[in-house]
Amino acid sequence: MEVLMEERANLVFHNKAIDGTAMKRLISRFIDHFGMAYTSHILDKLKTLGFQQATATSISLGIDDLLTIPSKGWLVQHAEQQSLILEKHHHYGNIHAVEKLRQSIEIWYSKSEYLRQEMSPNFRMTDPYNPVHIMSFSGARGNVSQVHQLEGMRGLMSDPQGQMIDLPIQSNLRERLSLTEYIISCYGARKGVVDTAVRTSDAGYLMRRLVKVVQHIVVRRRDCGTLRGISVNPRNGTMPEKILIQTLIGRVLADHIYMGSRCIATRNQDIGVGLVNRFITLRTQPIPIRTPFTCRSASWIYRLCYGRSPTHGDLVELREAVGIIAGQSIGEPGTQLTLRTFHRGGVFTGGTAEHVRAPSNGKIQFNEDLVHPTRTRHGHPDFLCYIDLYVTIESEDILHNVTIPPKSFLLVQNDQYVESEQVIAEIRAGTSTLNFKERVRKHIYSDSEGEMHWSTDVYHAPEFTYDLRPYWYATTVSLELIRGLL
Repeated sequence: MEVLMEERANLVFHNKAIDGTAMKRLISRFIDHFGMAYTSHILDKLKTLGFQQATATSISLGIDDLLTIPSKGWLVQHAEQQSLILEKHHHYGNIHAVEKLRQSIEIWYSKSEYLRQEMSPNFRMTDPYNPVHIMSFSGARGNVSQVHQLEGMRGLMSDPQGQMIDLPIQSNLRERLSLTEYIISCYGARKGVVDTAVRTSDAGYLMRRLVKVVQHIVVRRRDCGTLRGISVNPRNGTMPEKILIQTLIGRVLADHIYMGSRCIATRNQDIGVGLVNRFITLRTQPIPIRTPFTCRSASWIYRLCYGRSPTHGDLVELREAVGIIAGQSIGEPGTQLTLRTFHRGGVFTGGTAEHVRAPSNGKIQFNEDLVHPTRTRHGHPDFLCYIDLYVTIESEDILHNVTIPPKSFLLVQNDQYVESEQVIAEIRAGTSTLNFKERVRKHIYSDSEGEMHWSTDVYHAPEFTYDLRPYWYATTVSLELIRGLL
């Protein structure tokens, strides 16, 4: 009893909100400190407390709880201006129809994502105890995408074939939809309802096949005696520390670990948190660990090759059906991934580049020696920085410092005047944001007839054909006609 009181005296009292992720960490700490039996008692008390407080709170949802984001007006206006400029470029023949569709989708999707990111700060500043904010951001019911449709904008929708419709829905469900927007919404919603009935059986059948091929893998004995293993090197620095900890915890060492002439860990020793921290601190030699891939048995698995069971934090028990558990662990997320678009009403979800925006109006300044002139994936001139770039924005005797991450596009010139919330950089410039596979070829037509001559070498490429006709390419060719100029 005295030891228990001593442990309670050393505990720290935390007074803060706990979401689902923090609850997982809390339960893990309970298991490490108190064991499974006492943790189940604590969680039972926690469940009772949660139901009591939820009943006393009586959270309800009203239409006045849906707060409109103030920045939506100028965001939509800016997107419409960009779309108008894009339409003019397409009208004059500067860009192809496929490129116009790609840029239009990126414009509207980036604006929709910016509104989604603004929701949580808007709630925290205006009404932190808003019922919509409490329910959606706690992880208990609803998600950010559904709240974004309620008070942000529905954005781009999908057609029955899964392609994006180039007419975004600028309204949200709080502001009500127009007749055209409602008809566009019906395409994606109908596709979601049909897929719920059709594709659910496919996900269940996948899990059934997975379990069927691994149901014979059971933990039969303790040690197979193998000397093989997989080496994990904490010195090279290529693996982040968080991933290194997740890789090592729960495994069993395949060989002794020495630091000079001193043995700091023995073979077949279970790797815990303390041992991992010692490996990281001492920067030891490559760590050999036992895995099921190096187990000698081909029909079942041994206890030391499997390692720790996440259920109770100790080595896996004998006669544990680990094959069926592995099949279910892969099949259950597969079911969720198959059904993930059904709760969003057909709203298009894809990747987009992350933007850096100016904190205020002012003149932007940076070191031009650290950037290199280049072009964006749409052909617009800008700068590329390979290292961290420090940018200052001078506004009414106030200096704002902004850090641009490496491999980012800088979309403004030095000493240029920028406005507040203007996009000044695009992060992760090297990755394509949308996976379009179309290839575009543009024809050049002559305004007059005659013989054609060119002033440089032209190479024949028979493997590239268009409409079964080979075409030629060259670097920079000046073409002339005898009668008239091309």
